[in-house]
Amino acid sequence: MTGAYNCPTCSKESYDVVPIMRIMQKLDELFDKNDLRAVGELLEYWEREARILHDDRGLLEILNEEIGYFRRTGNKERGISAVNEAFDLIKALGADSLESSGTIYLNGATTMKAFGETASAMQYYEKAKEIYEKHLSSDDYRLAAYYNNVSSAYKELNRVDEAEKSCYNAISILEKSGDKYNGEIAVTYVNLAHLYYDSDNFDDRVYSCMDRAWELLSSEKNVQDGNFAFLCSKCYPSFGYFGYFDYEKKLKAIVERIYEGN
Repeated sequence: MTGAYNCPTCSKESYDVVPIMRIMQKLDELFDKNDLRAVGELLEYWEREARILHDDRGLLEILNEEIGYFRRTGNKERGISAVNEAFDLIKALGADSLESSGTIYLNGATTMKAFGETASAMQYYEKAKEIYEKHLSSDDYRLAAYYNNVSSAYKELNRVDEAEKSCYNAISILEKSGDKYNGEIAVTYVNLAHLYYDSDNFDDRVYSCMDRAWELLSSEKNVQDGNFAFLCSKCYPSFGYFGYFDYEKKLKAIVERIYEGN
């Protein structure tokens, strides 16, 4: 089936499948400006067009983006619905062992965890790990993303040792890339700080973790882009929580400057 469909943010063209690469480029532009309203409109538009075109593979890509978007915007009903449909589509397409499906399982599990379905999410974290270990090298960034996300799930389930180990596995992988992933490593140290703070016996490693996170976030080698702004926005509430009010203020200013500049 072929037809002409006009995206409000794309040039007028005809498609027989949705133009995933162009959609992803536009999403990156919108996320760099933190324009979440426009992100939602773009995803809604191309979800509808993928269904009209019966483009199941394109729909799966759009659903994966929606899974993260609805997690970020706190829309549980739409988020869980997107997760369930994406998982069903993976099976229908016979794509259960593909590398790309590992990312969708990880994204879906993280959204399930964010919306209080942590126990149910664990089987999909395991699926993601199995696929990643089959296809990826041991120092691949996506494995670090798995460890970072599953560590939060372990913490929710009070599996503290596994949560801590997962954090350090993520740090070990990310540090191999030098300063490229300073922001992501900082997020992991913030997660560790909360893990140590919430333990039965207060652990003063909370402060060493937060100090290390600030050191990484304040490095002059960081690329000041939308992704870095997003990572700073994930960290600055924790700096305030632990009493680092000056650092919280500075990170907020960085976030505002980057988004406004974009």
